[in-house]
Amino acid sequence: MRIDIMVRIINENAHFKTGMSLMEFGKIFKTATDHDPYPYQKKLAEDAELPELLDIPTGCGKTAAVVMAWLWRRRFADEDIRNKTPRRLVYCLPMRVLVEQTRDNAVIWLKNLGLLGEGPKTIFEKNERGDIKKVVEYEPSWKDSDKINVTVLMGGEDADEWDLYPERDAIIIGTQDMLLSRALNRGYGMSRYRWPVHFGLLNNDCLWVMDEVQLMG
Repeated sequence: MRIDIMVRIINENAHFKTGMSLMEFGKIFKTATDHDPYPYQKKLAEDAELPELLDIPTGCGKTAAVVMAWLWRRRFADEDIRNKTPRRLVYCLPMRVLVEQTRDNAVIWLKNLGLLGEGPKTIFEKNERGDIKKVVEYEPSWKDSDKINVTVLMGGEDADEWDLYPERDAIIIGTQDMLLSRALNRGYGMSRYRWPVHFGLLNNDCLWVMDEVQLMG
C-alpha cells in the first residue's frame, strides 16, 4: 500500500534569519529522531525545490521526512533556502488519531533539538536512558521568539494563541474540516469575526501538506 503526501507552498515570502550555525541534515535528523535519514528524506530536505507530490510506502517515515525537511530548510539550511521557506508548516489529516500521533512526533523532535516552545504543563514520559518515550501532555508557549510551537486544530481541543503571532515559526496540525474551512474563510467552530484572520494566515507564508489523502472525502 502506498501513501501520497501532497505538498504545496502557498507563499514564499518568509524573512526569518536564524543565528544558528549551518549543520548537516543527517546530524539534525539523527538528533531529533534517533535514526539516520533514508536517502529520499535527505533528498527532500536538500533539493532546490520541494515536490508537489511525495509517493512513499507505508512505514518509511513520511511524517519525519516532511517535518524535518521543513525544519532544516527553515532553520539550518543556507540563507537563501531559509528565506524562501514558509514560516508555517500546515499539516492536514483526515482523522483525529493521526493528528495526535503527528503532534506527538513533532513535539518530541523539536524537544530533542532544543527548539520546542513549551509551557509549564508540558509533561514527557522518559525511558531508563532518559530519552523521551511519550508526550503525556503538551502546552504551547509563545514567550521565546526563537522556539517553535506545535498547534493542534481539531474539535474538542482548546485553541492556543498561534494567530496572535503571525511572525513566528509554527507547526499547525489539524483535521481537514478545521483547516480547510479556515483556509476558505469559513472557520468551523470559531467566531465569524475571526474568519479573515485565519484565512489570511493559512493562505500566506505556509507550506501545506495533505497526508493520508486516500481517507479524505
